[in-house]
Amino acid sequence: MIRTTFLPAAAAALITLSAAGVAGAAPQGADAGRVDIVGAQQARIGAFTFHSVQGQYELDDGRILRITGTRHGEQRKLYADFGDGPTEIVRVGKYRFAAMDKDVRLSFEQSGLRRMPDTVRITSPDGRLVALAQR
Repeated sequence: MIRTTFLPAAAAALITLSAAGVAGAAPQGADAGRVDIVGAQQARIGAFTFHSVQGQYELDDGRILRITGTRHGEQRKLYADFGDGPTEIVRVGKYRFAAMDKDVRLSFEQSGLRRMPDTVRITSPDGRLVALAQR
């Protein structure tokens, strides 16, 4: 009998304490309406990704896409050159990059059991396929 009356009372007390804690955690004073916005951080390019995506890819329109890289200490940067000069590409996901000076995204894909990417899918920011390239 004690257990059945004790459990509902304990649950009610826990809910009351939780609600009081949430209400007490609300911002107070001058900072109540302030929102801090932190910009997106560039994802670090791992050594394997850095080396495996570099190379030449033949675009379906006959042009050559060249991916090159530079390294300064632990910082690695990749560049894509579609034939009009290199532009930096930044990592936004696993084998996914966005060009800094162009409105394109690059997704490197590997076929079969290969570990090295052999295909690059180039898309616009809205996801529309712009070009496909093969190594």
